[in-house]
Amino acid sequence: MSVSLKPLYLINAGISGGLFGAGLYVSQMVDPLKVLRFLDFGAMASGGWDPSLAFVIVAAIGVMFVGLRIAGKRARPLLDTQFYKPESKQVDLPLVAGAVLFGIGWGMSGICPGPAITLVAFMPQNLAIFLMTMFAGSLLGSYIKPLLQQRAPLPDGTAKI
Repeated sequence: MSVSLKPLYLINAGISGGLFGAGLYVSQMVDPLKVLRFLDFGAMASGGWDPSLAFVIVAAIGVMFVGLRIAGKRARPLLDTQFYKPESKQVDLPLVAGAVLFGIGWGMSGICPGPAITLVAFMPQNLAIFLMTMFAGSLLGSYIKPLLQQRAPLPDGTAKI
């Protein structure tokens, strides 16, 4: 994947990042307690569950759905030379393991990476520790992923040893 450094591309990246950060803050996705109340499905019976963050997810899916429909009718993006699509649609061991690890981290802290970076502007004391360990975990993941791919089953159902 290459990154274009054309001015319009950079301006678009800046506007998109600004909208994303503002949206995270306005929707309160930067508030770990709000996120944890959303993730606490066990509180549904008692009425303590907060479903309001589902609107953020639904809005994001709606925007992406429309964007993908428009992109599908174009030969190339407006500000780049090609579309960058996922290389794999396969649900494999690295994907499942990464999702589980991400979910554990998100559930424990109530902060996912986007909101964590948004919170840098406000610098709560524990955020520096969170960000340093998040980047360390990402680096560790880059070493673990090749090991998981070696153990993942081959298309014929056998596994590499």
